[in-house]
Amino acid sequence: MKTIFSVLIIIIYTTLSFSQNASTYFPSSAGYKWFYKNTPLDSLNNPVTTQATYQVDSFAAIQNYQGLQASVVLSKKGLTSINQNSPYLDTNYYNFQSTNGYYYLNILSLIGSVPLLDSITFVNFLRSFEAWYNTYRFSQNVNSSYTIFSRDTTITADTLTLPLRLSATGKRLNDQTISTVNGNYLAKKFLITFTISYGLLPPILYIPIVTRPDTTYIAQNVWKVKEVMPSTNVDLTTLGFPIAFTIPGTLTELTPSTTGIINHTNNSANEYKLFQNYPNPFNPVTRINFQIPSGSFVKLTLYNSLGMEVKTMVNEMLAQGNYNINFNGENLSSGIYFYKLESESFSETKRMILLK
Repeated sequence: MKTIFSVLIIIIYTTLSFSQNASTYFPSSAGYKWFYKNTPLDSLNNPVTTQATYQVDSFAAIQNYQGLQASVVLSKKGLTSINQNSPYLDTNYYNFQSTNGYYYLNILSLIGSVPLLDSITFVNFLRSFEAWYNTYRFSQNVNSSYTIFSRDTTITADTLTLPLRLSATGKRLNDQTISTVNGNYLAKKFLITFTISYGLLPPILYIPIVTRPDTTYIAQNVWKVKEVMPSTNVDLTTLGFPIAFTIPGTLTELTPSTTGIINHTNNSANEYKLFQNYPNPFNPVTRINFQIPSGSFVKLTLYNSLGMEVKTMVNEMLAQGNYNINFNGENLSSGIYFYKLESESFSETKRMILLK
């Protein structure tokens, strides 16, 4: 009886593990933010820390996109600091069905520029791939590969006719504990590999000429906590083309947000409201709370007593909810300051005192 009971426990545990919904790995509601540091990797995959930039992703909304319900994530990259006042320029879309995470793929942004292949025909071929793909398969057996897509084409570059194959494969690797600025996470680990291959003897033999492996670590309720895309050395001289170059790699890791915006999203925020900071007077840290009744673009700005703008604390799309900012005025002089909350249909200003 004990043996039978143990077997049943193992079966139940295995079933629960493999039937875990992919959606549990993504934040449950809009308003969540990710703060990343992107460090370039040289040709030997050594980090070039002096050239690191920052990235902010914002879970902006849930809406229908290209036939599926999508979690919409806005992104701004290439920042010199995590709080740089810059607009969101990129948009990513995710969809979750059962144990699968779908991604709306834009291959051009992933592969980048490839000399010799940057013809109009090839670019249009890449654009034809834009669609939903079952990219993150959480119930996939560990170390077993799966095909995300594979398509063949022929392009003409100068006087050359090139048979090409563009493909992407995925592989779920062993779970791994990742140490981050926010603590340790037991993360699902995926290896997604994008490949451009040359048809030496199509359709039988294709030789990879560009391979971009991307290892992503995904934690429950947080999503991506780390990503490693190593540099790729491309050498076409063996195929008779005088081309050799390196596509730089990138190490993406969570980084602290010095602004410290925290979202406590709920349905009780039914109007715009800016609260008095606390403590007030303060030295040098204080907290500013505000609430917004629906998703909107919001700006929170600090001014000195002369009405001159000192700092932009928030400047982005936010979901409905209650928010708070931990503001540090250690680099400011004592005095009276004003903070102003603005949206398309709301504006309110309050006064606070920094007393050192």
